[in-house]
Amino acid sequence: MATLLELHNLYQAQGALFARFEAAMVEAAWDVMNESPSTDNHVNRINLSKVILLGPQIPAKKYYRLMLSNATIQTLMEDSTDNDIQFVVNSLFDMIANVEAL
Repeated sequence: MATLLELHNLYQAQGALFARFEAAMVEAAWDVMNESPSTDNHVNRINLSKVILLGPQIPAKKYYRLMLSNATIQTLMEDSTDNDIQFVVNSLFDMIANVEAL
């Protein structure tokens, strides 16, 4: 598990892990754009997807720390796999969509 200083440094960094998080957000947004309209929370998910696809930097900066709260990401940090990162982003998507809808 990451130390508090390591987590702080990850929060502040805009390195490879951040770039991979941003790319995972774009991937999730594309998937949502292609999901069934009957999917739960679809309207909020579509709205978040549009925001991400128009400019992923701002939402990535806002929500990067959420990904870093995941135990797997904290343990592996920069060694996290793309699948780990995508899984975390996908699992957070509904919550982020609801926050953005407020």
